[in-house]
Amino acid sequence: MSKKNTTLKFLIFILIFMVVVFAFVLLFVIPGIKDYKDSKLSYSNSQNLQTELQKEQEELISTLNIIKNKNKNIINTFSQEFKENEFISFTKKYFNDATLVKVHNESNSSALDIYKFNAKIKAKNPKQFYEFVKNLQNYNGIIKINFPITISSKDNFLEINFHMSVYSMKVN
Repeated sequence: MSKKNTTLKFLIFILIFMVVVFAFVLLFVIPGIKDYKDSKLSYSNSQNLQTELQKEQEELISTLNIIKNKNKNIINTFSQEFKENEFISFTKKYFNDATLVKVHNESNSSALDIYKFNAKIKAKNPKQFYEFVKNLQNYNGIIKINFPITISSKDNFLEINFHMSVYSMKVN
């Protein structure tokens, strides 16, 4: 009988051991597997989101580079520093007498400096003024002529007064 008792005790211990191991598996391993699955799903979602954002960023960078290449001249023109003397010599090509009076410089929070000028020029005929306006496109600066433009006749010349805004990038 002692051999049966030993075998029975052994089987009981094995059964208790299996119940304890099964309890540990239920209490510790299965919740860990669930956490692992949740974190794997979360990681997968974040990876997909990151991939989408990278694709969108690459598309935006590509679009930006295309726009930069297309508008290279305009961007370079903005980066030029405005020089009053150069502009006055440019106007002298078209007019006998040209003066610029600086009204003020608007420096706000934007990346641009805006210079406002009153221009007073004398021309023999309006064609000179129109050629000047047309050739402002070739000048290495961004210049906007504002209304009103007043044209009056004085001593066989046309006296033309107008306001201009000159835009350039802020120099840091």
